[in-house]
Amino acid sequence: MVTKPTVLVPPSFSNSSCNHPRYQNTTFWTVVSAGDVVQSFVVLTLTFGILFANVLFISVINSRRYSKYIHSQPRYLLTSLACNDLAMGLCVTPFAILSSLRNCWPYAEIVCQVQALLRGAISQQSAVILICMAMDRYYCMLHPQEYHKQSSRKAWFIIIISITWVGSMALFSVLVIKHGGFYFNATGMHACEPFYPKASLRILAACGFYFPTTMILMYCYGSAFDVNKLGFKKPSIGCSSTVSSAEVPQTSSIEKLIDQERKLSLVCSRTMAAMSLGFIVLVTPWTIQEVVAACTGSRAPPALDFIATWMALSNNFWYPFIYWTLNNHFRRICREIFSGFLCRRIHDKKKQQFEHFCNNSPSSNYLGHTPDCDLEGLSEKYWGEILERTVSSNSLPGPPQTQQGPKLDCNGAIEMSVINNSLSDL
Repeated sequence: MVTKPTVLVPPSFSNSSCNHPRYQNTTFWTVVSAGDVVQSFVVLTLTFGILFANVLFISVINSRRYSKYIHSQPRYLLTSLACNDLAMGLCVTPFAILSSLRNCWPYAEIVCQVQALLRGAISQQSAVILICMAMDRYYCMLHPQEYHKQSSRKAWFIIIISITWVGSMALFSVLVIKHGGFYFNATGMHACEPFYPKASLRILAACGFYFPTTMILMYCYGSAFDVNKLGFKKPSIGCSSTVSSAEVPQTSSIEKLIDQERKLSLVCSRTMAAMSLGFIVLVTPWTIQEVVAACTGSRAPPALDFIATWMALSNNFWYPFIYWTLNNHFRRICREIFSGFLCRRIHDKKKQQFEHFCNNSPSSNYLGHTPDCDLEGLSEKYWGEILERTVSSNSLPGPPQTQQGPKLDCNGAIEMSVINNSLSDL
């Protein structure tokens, strides 16, 4: 006799809401433990890390300074991946900060439903973008000539990303909105997640998210790096070769162009491969936990569930960090942006202090200049007299070997002692 698979029902939302009577009769401090505070702090730190890292990543990778170090195709894909991670940090992870403290859902039911939808769709879309990145690197390293011929077709990447995004949203919309498959995960994520009515669907979702992505990433990057090693071996043209002398310069120029493009793409390919490896390492524990929980019908211990879930979500922060670590040009431009911002702030602060000092200085009325302390305007009269006296002092008779002009410091400025003597003469 064949038994039908059991259809599971998601837990009632009212039991997980903070408006439930069992949460209304308790004060906030009696239900919060030290472990809850630690978990909330971890979620808060990770949320700020995701937001800061991805905003910086999007700003730098789309800047003019960095445009010459990356082609448009990987730039579009990396920007799309960073936007997904930024959406995760804005729409999903912040809601777990307060719920991890209270161990209940303090927001409305519609917020829980939308968050469950975004939790599944954004994660699936990120995996699809990683696959597109791997296929892009595979095509670039194996077929560089065709790749650069089609590099002008930027609309294809936008169309592909749009189609995959719409597909991910539609898939989880059917599950979460139409079938009402969402629940509050009070042990792992401390937020709302999609609920699968059958254990087989849960296994299929976890394995479909992990195994195809992993296999495609490993195959594409492995093949790309193998071809890259062979690509730098230039074929030798012997004396008995039938290639004409007119064709040899053309062939060598094409080979140099291909080798140059492969070298320029090698850094980007290695960085993307490291990001994909980070995805595999961080998502593997969560996938194993999901499969085991679906097969056994039970959940992992709360601490282990929390670690595995948020380790998988932390890849939204590690992608920009890995790219920053392995890409020297990206690091340099980040330092230039930060140094320029800090220097501008310091310059503005010193300017304000200087203007405040000049406006409140008692010598301003003595010198007879306006209260804005414009030294450039003041120099038209007084510094002209100072320089005239200084130059005239050099025309005094004396030994030729001792006739020297005013001493200059490392910045080319006149020595302050000469200026002070001239001021005393005035």
